[in-house]
Amino acid sequence: MTPFLPVFTEKNNCQDCYKCIRECSVKAIKVEKGRASVISELCIFCGRCTEVCPAGAKKVRNDLWKAQKLVAVNSQVAVSIAPSYISEWSNISKEKLFTAIKMLGFTHISETAIGAEKVSEFSAKYIQESNKHLFLSSACPAVVEFVEKFHPELIENIIPIFSPLMAHAKMLKAELGKETPVVFIGPCIAKKRESDKYPHDVDVAITFSDLNNWFEQEQIILDEVDAEQNISLFPHEAGIAALYPLDGGMAKGIKKCGSIDDTTLMNFSGMQNVKEVLKDINKQNITNKLFLELLACPGGCINGPGSDSKYSSAVKNLKIIDETRGRQKQNDKKLHIEYSAIKCQYLPQDVNEQKYTEKQYKEALQIVGKLSEKDELNCGGCGYDSCREFAHAILEDRAERSMCASYMRKVAHDKATVLLQKIPSGVVIIDDNLKIIESNKSFAKILGEETLMIWDVNPGLGGANLTKLVSFHKFFASLLSSGSENIECDVKHNGKLLHMSLFSIQPHKIVGGIIRDLTMPEMRREEVIKRSKKVITENLNTVQRIAYLLGENASRTEAILNSIVESHSIDEHNSN
Repeated sequence: MTPFLPVFTEKNNCQDCYKCIRECSVKAIKVEKGRASVISELCIFCGRCTEVCPAGAKKVRNDLWKAQKLVAVNSQVAVSIAPSYISEWSNISKEKLFTAIKMLGFTHISETAIGAEKVSEFSAKYIQESNKHLFLSSACPAVVEFVEKFHPELIENIIPIFSPLMAHAKMLKAELGKETPVVFIGPCIAKKRESDKYPHDVDVAITFSDLNNWFEQEQIILDEVDAEQNISLFPHEAGIAALYPLDGGMAKGIKKCGSIDDTTLMNFSGMQNVKEVLKDINKQNITNKLFLELLACPGGCINGPGSDSKYSSAVKNLKIIDETRGRQKQNDKKLHIEYSAIKCQYLPQDVNEQKYTEKQYKEALQIVGKLSEKDELNCGGCGYDSCREFAHAILEDRAERSMCASYMRKVAHDKATVLLQKIPSGVVIIDDNLKIIESNKSFAKILGEETLMIWDVNPGLGGANLTKLVSFHKFFASLLSSGSENIECDVKHNGKLLHMSLFSIQPHKIVGGIIRDLTMPEMRREEVIKRSKKVITENLNTVQRIAYLLGENASRTEAILNSIVESHSIDEHNSN
């Protein structure tokens, strides 16, 4: 997946865990050769997968370099900072934070919530004047993207107004000049998507995490920043719209902006909740006006994926609510914008979802061993909520059958069973209670007709007590007790001479055994050859050893005899 998209995958880091699929509300993930990648045509860029990926394979596009370049080459650059900064750096004074941001090269710092105020005002007006009964908020770009891609029938119910960021960026450009770059800083990944769509309004969107990295690169320690005196937001602090990052914050803003007593306002956050709310809602008989504030992140923007804050949602909510209490009065200087400037039209996006027949679904399910409804476990191991959803992904070429855990277990078991049964020797695996876990038919044959009859009724003899089947169970018990690697021995059982190779599979827990009947003709021939080779080898070693010893002894004898002869010759010479 190209890193030019706000969310992408480093395929080499993917660990084949399917957690991204499990957490993705729209299943915008394709698995190919065991590696998951983001499907941009389906993705709503909420960034959830980047939060949950345990291997860090899901990445957020790094746009920090763009922001750094903007402040390097422009005389003035404006920041549109999401109001959730209040909970992000709650232990740092606003003065220190704003001073640090200006130290990076920004000239104007303004709250995105100022744009939210206009969105609330114009939304209230639109609801009042409209003859519709259902209204969806336009504040969350991830939710808007979701509706455009998966609920095009509801597009006309989205209030036709740009998001707070877009409204704010247009206001800043109008006030400071179109040539003044606007950089958004916040916890939202979907804002990068807005920046891509409307680069003339929002030049670049970076996250709170990016800003912290920037501080680190510049060796700016917030606690140690010498705050400027009288430093403030441009042109003023936002009012109640600073509550926008909270679940229900927009609804509070709309109530302040107009008389909408005939409208029921509801708020839902988290994409799973949003999906549930929008499912078939257009088929309901809604007689009074209903406004739905919808946010992709659970608990609101304060829990966006671009945040570094580890505080609980309750603490984050409290920080923002406490801060907003003192924001009822505003400066006379305001940024103005006309309704026509932030009015927009949302359009459906084609996601190319195919329709399939029941026959095609059944065929897809059959390739993973789901032959009937009782085989559909819906365990979620593949990341999909049901086997049918998984079958749909297979048909869409977004999933592989190896993703099905139960199917792969069955394949592995079948392979092991086939191999086990093909081994001519008897094979048995037992647990620490000396109960048989698995065995092959050859093992039952070795033990005799009675055991073979039991095996035919209970293939594998699973659960059978080894102590009641064989007389040599003590060797298994000994290996379990000692935890040793293996035991090789010969035993007699029912008139047969058996050779056993026992080995630990899990020390003290599971032991395996390979048993050969040495009385069988083919086994006798094999064992005779094997043991003859062993005897020959041992004899050769003995002969070599004897030869060595004989050679050594002969050498010593020769040396002794030579010394005796020499001594005798010397004595004779002396006597003459």
